[in-house]
Amino acid sequence: MKKINPKIKAALLSIASNSILALGKLGVGLAMNSISVISEAIHSGFDLIAALIACISISISGQPADEKHLYGHGKFENVAAIIEALLIVGAGIFIIHQAIYRLTHPTP
Repeated sequence: MKKINPKIKAALLSIASNSILALGKLGVGLAMNSISVISEAIHSGFDLIAALIACISISISGQPADEKHLYGHGKFENVAAIIEALLIVGAGIFIIHQAIYRLTHPTP
């Protein structure tokens, strides 16, 4: 039986837990029409995407050197970190936009 890389195991556990959290928070947030709970659902959703990216980047960065990548694939984790940072910034902008919109357009 092949052993699973502990980093990949942790990423898979994170994917599973964040999937459950994001769906649960989104359901409650929509039912209550609460921007704060919906924001938490978005946060958990982005954590899910980050875990997916981490799982992929760990798999790729662990590959040995080849003809195109003479020094290996280790730098792919850095590219993944940049992508994750951009996702976090995007989520923050979306949440700020929604909060301002709801402040200026109140609903009963």
